[in-house]
Amino acid sequence: MTSTTDARVAVVTGAGGDIGGACAARLAAFADVVVCVDLDAARARDTVRDLTGRGGRAVALSADATDPGFGATVAEAVRPLGRATAVVHAVAHEEHAPAETLGRASVERSLAAGPLAAYGLFTELLLTGRLGPGSALTVIGSLHADRPFAGCLGYNAAHGALAQVVRTLAHEWTGRGIRVNAVVPGWIRTRGEEVLYDPAHLDRVAGSLPMGRFGTPADVAGAVAYLSSPEAAYVSGAFLEVDGGLAASLARLPGGELS
Repeated sequence: MTSTTDARVAVVTGAGGDIGGACAARLAAFADVVVCVDLDAARARDTVRDLTGRGGRAVALSADATDPGFGATVAEAVRPLGRATAVVHAVAHEEHAPAETLGRASVERSLAAGPLAAYGLFTELLLTGRLGPGSALTVIGSLHADRPFAGCLGYNAAHGALAQVVRTLAHEWTGRGIRVNAVVPGWIRTRGEEVLYDPAHLDRVAGSLPMGRFGTPADVAGAVAYLSSPEAAYVSGAFLEVDGGLAASLARLPGGELS
């Protein structure tokens, strides 16, 4: 049996969501225990039940990513379990409204849930000795980091800042043997998208995407599993787009394509 100090711990924030849950399931294949963190305690427990039903070991933790003490709360939960070999931050706050009506509180919540939470989580794990050579940190990013979609100012700003957290920590922590990367999904069909958009609308637009379909949480989780694995041992500071060619298809001018 693996001792506590040698146990390989995977940490997934937002583990009660569709993408976070899929990531937790993939990481359970090469972790001794998965810490499933979510604001919604019931959803975190649901993910744990799913993982344990498949023969894995998992624990649930309810924590609010917008809380300044979020990183410390998660690090304390990891401390008795072992070393965090894979950490995934899959939390974001997205509100759709024109910039002039969005409001400062919404923008601040996007920043708190995304870049500030990821920064706090990663640094607390480092400072408490839960990270070391071979640890892989991955954030779920967004095409919004580089493309200012209208009506999403807070989300756009948060993902732009999150990208810089990834780049900076990858730069500073490479010598420690800690890798920091991002998976950048395109349009993924999740329960969250069905809150933002009417499901009938999503059904209508699916065929207009470059591959003729939405991405799935499993598509994203596969990329996370790769970046968290030894096969990606020389990959850090990378942004792996899992978007079915969506970003490449966005280069259009008003009135049509360039010939």
